[in-house]
Amino acid sequence: MKRISLSQISAVNKKINSSMELPELLTGILDLAKGLVKSESSSILLHEADTGDLIFDVVLCEKGYSLKGEKVPVGKGIAGYAAKTGKSLIVNDVQNDPRFFRGIDNKSSFTTQHILCVPMKVRGKLIGVLEVVNAINNHGFDTQDLKLLTYLAEQAAISISNRMLYNDLRSRINELTALYEISQSISFADPEEDIFDKVIQSVAHSLDAEKASIIFHNKLNDKFFIIASRGLPSTIKSNSEIHVGENITGFVFKKGHPLIVSDIEKEISFPLENRERRYNTRSFISVPIRSQKQIIGVMSIADKKDQRDFDSNDLRTLQTIGSQIAEIYKNSIYQKEIKKQKTLSKEIDIASKIQKQILPKIPEKHRNHRIAAFHKPAKEVGGDFYDFFKFDENKYAALVADVSGKGIPAALFMTAALNIMRAETRLNNQPSSLLSSSNLYINHESEHGMFVSLFYMLVDSHNNIFTYGNAGHNDQLFIKNRTSEILKLNAKGKALGLDSNSVYEEKVMLYDTGDLIVLFTDGVLERLGDGDINKGEETLAKISLNSLNTSPLNIIQSCKDYLDNNYIEDKLMDDFTILAIQF
Repeated sequence: MKRISLSQISAVNKKINSSMELPELLTGILDLAKGLVKSESSSILLHEADTGDLIFDVVLCEKGYSLKGEKVPVGKGIAGYAAKTGKSLIVNDVQNDPRFFRGIDNKSSFTTQHILCVPMKVRGKLIGVLEVVNAINNHGFDTQDLKLLTYLAEQAAISISNRMLYNDLRSRINELTALYEISQSISFADPEEDIFDKVIQSVAHSLDAEKASIIFHNKLNDKFFIIASRGLPSTIKSNSEIHVGENITGFVFKKGHPLIVSDIEKEISFPLENRERRYNTRSFISVPIRSQKQIIGVMSIADKKDQRDFDSNDLRTLQTIGSQIAEIYKNSIYQKEIKKQKTLSKEIDIASKIQKQILPKIPEKHRNHRIAAFHKPAKEVGGDFYDFFKFDENKYAALVADVSGKGIPAALFMTAALNIMRAETRLNNQPSSLLSSSNLYINHESEHGMFVSLFYMLVDSHNNIFTYGNAGHNDQLFIKNRTSEILKLNAKGKALGLDSNSVYEEKVMLYDTGDLIVLFTDGVLERLGDGDINKGEETLAKISLNSLNTSPLNIIQSCKDYLDNNYIEDKLMDDFTILAIQF
């Protein structure tokens, strides 16, 4: 029986890299698929969760990408059958197979003779279908080709899924960042100045675009005017009236639908005005601005600085921003003298709810280990977080972390850091390598010098050991049950996000039944010590020792009681996060 060679496995692992942008990742997978099974063409059809349809995202063949965006209805065609049944298919006489969907061949002027389809799944969830068409040897595909493509599909599904999750996270962060910057612009704007100039700058910055504009409709005279713009020709001035007819702005305003275009020359059927041709790239987005279900204007953005096309994530961000702009516009008309802006508090509330949902529910027990955690942000949102990972019946991990800064910026960065850690633990759960790989991604996402101090421990309950690493976090407490000895856990390593080349020390400790681990952030020590870190550490150690014969829940309750009994308004200056484990 033929086997997949080591060189082929190496080629797959080297080519597929989930850190690539999605288009490059998909193209790399298809290029590899064509080479592995010696086919004329290869394609990836991604699964659309809402409809169940398969959509051609990338097609690699001599005729290029003519099928991009074409849909195969759910259950239709050989690829649709493979997706529906979850079974791989080899069909070497496609034209006589009743499952064959001829619509794709008709649109592409391509004749399919042989086809090999493999579903791509991650933890039972369908990502799409990887297919190769027309074997170069003209004899069709065989079981060896199936083995090769199946291995590739398994690795590709994981990489594609990770990339999609990362893109969703990045989109949400960009969205919240834009909303935050807009809210800040409103908060600090002079009442006499037009805040929309700052808003449009934030929009362009968040989507990394050269040109942006906001156009509103004046119902009193049925005319349109540019309220703010960035990067447009000097002849187009803010607050100047403009004619809106059979052009992009008029189309979006009348239809009420957003417009995202990759190639303005090919995808726009109506005549373009001269000013709509003054762009460096052919891709743009235009969205209607609604207030109380009525369209009041149009926001447009064009010319990405990196020359890439705008995508659905950009569109979602712009639509979210559009709804905020409508509210700003309404407030600016009736309340120009009001400095306090309401949008910020709304976004803080949303961010607070998101944070509460993101933090995990810690199990009270894992086998015979008892666990408890408590988190209280200093403000509505904060930068502290904790997490718990169960790998198997004998191995689990826990961490606590503290993002630099406070408020919304820390909360946004906290979300990114937490999701990066969760993604990386799926690949490697050993402290040193996990912290190193996570540091690379967090360093890439870090802006304005933000960083994360973090303590991570991996518990092996079968061998009664735990392994830990420290990324610039304060020493944690390990209390021996038999002797009541208090050990401080520390290891060398810089905070995540400071230096992409950081190296992290890894240490191993043995534990006995009844021993106690207390993980915490510096806000705990500051609060328990009333600002004195050393005093706070003594108080925490005392609380922990008193709980050796009870449970970790007693530590948490004692901390809550201390906060309640010593509460002074505005005294909690830092987030308060603690996680305790008793073996």
